[in-house]
Order: sequence, then structure tokens, then C-alpha cells
Amino acid sequence: MTPVPAGAPGAIFEAMNGKDLSVLEPYLADEVQFDFPGTAVVAGKKRVLVFLRALLRKYPDLEFAVHDVIASSGKTCIVWANSARLDSDQPYRNSGVTIVHCENSLITYISDYFKDTSFVPAAR
Repeated sequence: MTPVPAGAPGAIFEAMNGKDLSVLEPYLADEVQFDFPGTAVVAGKKRVLVFLRALLRKYPDLEFAVHDVIASSGKTCIVWANSARLDSDQPYRNSGVTIVHCENSLITYISDYFKDTSFVPAAR
């Protein structure tokens, strides 16, 4: 397993695994955009934080393991696997990548791509 990347890109996974979005908040640009499968793009720091809080409420035991990190010129690709329990208490596992764009040490864009989208209503 690869260590979580330092700074802004890694703050996403530190915040999610620690269930503490205050770790991430200082790294988000005010105009950040989050492209999450099955939803419209979430735009703005406050809205992204609200979205992530809702995600953590829905999956309180969500945990990410980072497997690889590719970074170049303010863009980072983080390869991960995650696990949680669904509402039905069934185990859930997935894997994917998160693309993060940074400018001046702030996250301006996040996009998630994952292999299993069966839980996303738009993918059914």
C-alpha cells in the first residue's frame, strides 16, 4: 500500500478516513468543483463539504486504502480501494481513482471514477 500523498491531494483521504472534514477544508479553493458519478458536478467549497458530510453520514465506516499515486504539474491521480457497509448492513467494496487538480496549493477540481457504480441510481 502507498502512503497517502502529502498536502492537498492527500487531505481528501485523511479527512475521509479520519471522519474529520476540517482536515480538508483549508485545502479547498472557494470555487472547487467535485465531479462524482451519478450526480451533477458539485460546485463551491461549502457545497462540496456538505456533499462529503452527507456521504460520511450514509457510510460512517467508509475507509480508503491508497494503492498508487501519480502526480505531475499540479495534477494527481490517486488509485484506491474502499470498504464500508451499505444501508442493508451488507459489506461494500469498490476501487477506483480520484483525479485532483491543484493551483497555489488549493484543490480546484476533484473527480472520482470507480469500478462498481451499481449503487448509483443513474447507473442502474
